[in-house]
Amino acid sequence: MVYHLNNLSVSYADRAALQNVSCTIQEGKWISVIGHTGAGKSTFVKVLKGLIPDIAGEYLINDHPIPKDRKGQLKALPDIGYVFQYPEHQLFESTVYKELAFAPKLRGDTPQQIKKSIEIILSQVGLTEDILPLVPFQLSGGQKRRVAIASVLMMDPKLLILDEPTAGLDPVSHAALLQLLSKWQQQGNRTVIFVSHQMNDVAEYSDEVMVFHEGQLMGHYETGTLFLEQAELLEKLGLSLPEPVQMLKVVEEMSGEIIEVASCREQDIFAKVLPIWQARRL
Repeated sequence: MVYHLNNLSVSYADRAALQNVSCTIQEGKWISVIGHTGAGKSTFVKVLKGLIPDIAGEYLINDHPIPKDRKGQLKALPDIGYVFQYPEHQLFESTVYKELAFAPKLRGDTPQQIKKSIEIILSQVGLTEDILPLVPFQLSGGQKRRVAIASVLMMDPKLLILDEPTAGLDPVSHAALLQLLSKWQQQGNRTVIFVSHQMNDVAEYSDEVMVFHEGQLMGHYETGTLFLEQAELLEKLGLSLPEPVQMLKVVEEMSGEIIEVASCREQDIFAKVLPIWQARRL
């Protein structure tokens, strides 16, 4: 699925939340969306999901306009999954099984189909079937977050929107959740839109990054291009570089060398930086 927005604008009362945003989202990419609070990130992903009925501009999926209701307003798109911040706040069923089965039942899946889907999804989010009869609110914070995300994955979305999915998690749960989601995305060649303020996570997992500022899309870059070649844009907007890239810049400055790295992921940068650091005792 290819998603294309052309000159898209959204206004709330007298304030422009998005201004003439044009972009193309290709299938199979992990695309991060960054920018300060109020930059337009959440409005952008809500438009993608079809949660904002009134927009100006064009929104196409595979070159076809997205469906509208009789009033000409956008409708929520069922093939796009949306994980809000603190998604566990949306849990409402009495058991984990009922929570996971809720949406597939509405879709008309048979009990056998639901059982099979639950088995697959639990393994993908690192949970076991022992959790199914439990009350969601009795689970740990990390478990509740995984159950909430699993309930979205049960619908096998073609595109998954993650709006600060690790907010409030401890560092171990934070890292584990992103690794699981990355594996899920890669296994099915799925598309992920990842809204985050955590630049280290953006650098580690993203194929591409979209930069928003005051309702405008300032750029849509491959991750390495943004962090390694367009640092001045981030500085201008008051956005920080990922910590591994900051280390790379420091070592380059102190050693006088230009260091070529395969990507801006931590492992790739450290593999190049540490030998120089150690050899020169910087």
